[in-house]
Amino acid sequence: PKLYTQPAKTLLGAGPGPLDSSVSSSDLPGKNGFEGRGKRPHRMAATAPATAEYIPSRRSLELCPRSYDVVERAELDTLCVQLEGMPTVSIAQNPCIGIPGTMYDCALALASFVVDEIIVTKREGDPAAARAMRILELGTGSGACALLVAAACSSRGVPARLLLTDRNPKSVDLARRNADVLQLSSGNVEIDVARFAFGEDVGTNLPTDFATPDVVVVSDVLYTPESAVPLARTLRQLLRHDDDGESVLASPADRRQPACYLAWRPRSCNPDKVTAVKAFIVECGALGLSVHDAIRSNGRAASNARVWDE
Repeated sequence: PKLYTQPAKTLLGAGPGPLDSSVSSSDLPGKNGFEGRGKRPHRMAATAPATAEYIPSRRSLELCPRSYDVVERAELDTLCVQLEGMPTVSIAQNPCIGIPGTMYDCALALASFVVDEIIVTKREGDPAAARAMRILELGTGSGACALLVAAACSSRGVPARLLLTDRNPKSVDLARRNADVLQLSSGNVEIDVARFAFGEDVGTNLPTDFATPDVVVVSDVLYTPESAVPLARTLRQLLRHDDDGESVLASPADRRQPACYLAWRPRSCNPDKVTAVKAFIVECGALGLSVHDAIRSNGRAASNARVWDE
């Protein structure tokens, strides 16, 4: 089989606090990404090579190669995906519903980062580790990113509740299908799927617990500048724990601060993506959200993601 390795750019953003003036929008194409945690910025990295093994397509639908990271991979009905040392996750695809119906490298890179840096083995005797971590995904598409994180939580014994959301009802159906077949090794992980669009009121349209999540993940959703402002405003609603709020994150110093991790990848065929990310950073600054470059802790290498045809 033919093999590929393709890195994905990531943007990881933001918590309450001033915009990091060291991040220039003109630097975007050369950056690996951004990360923010409000008043306690912590720099991390998030690049995960994705290795795909594939067989010739069984689909009659003709896809535009420029719209996909790997068009042969997008043509497959079902993918098996495995982060290094983690269980295999089965992801059904449906490109008939458009771009959200397939898996992209950003989903792999973001899942790898969250699993390596945020999802740690349950800390025995730590009261903060007893409550399930609330993880919200915006723009879930096929659900690949969040479901890889869910499998890692289950494997490591980390209690977690995940809510996968998308504005497209067909994406919601696809993500729910993938969540229904996910095999979890323990019962400490709960997964739900719901419709939610950027810009909608969080308090009205999300379950109460997920109006104040611990972690928000967003993978490759900024395609046009028009999407930047609604996304930033939604994050401002979500990332609003105060100093007395309770939050569960991997690092003790950050447990009271919610965080969003957003992955993106510039594409030469779509210059609007870079424009959209610039507009997103500007709006984050206007709303008091800080955005930071992402560097993995202690120079840790990214876990590889294996992808093959089922």
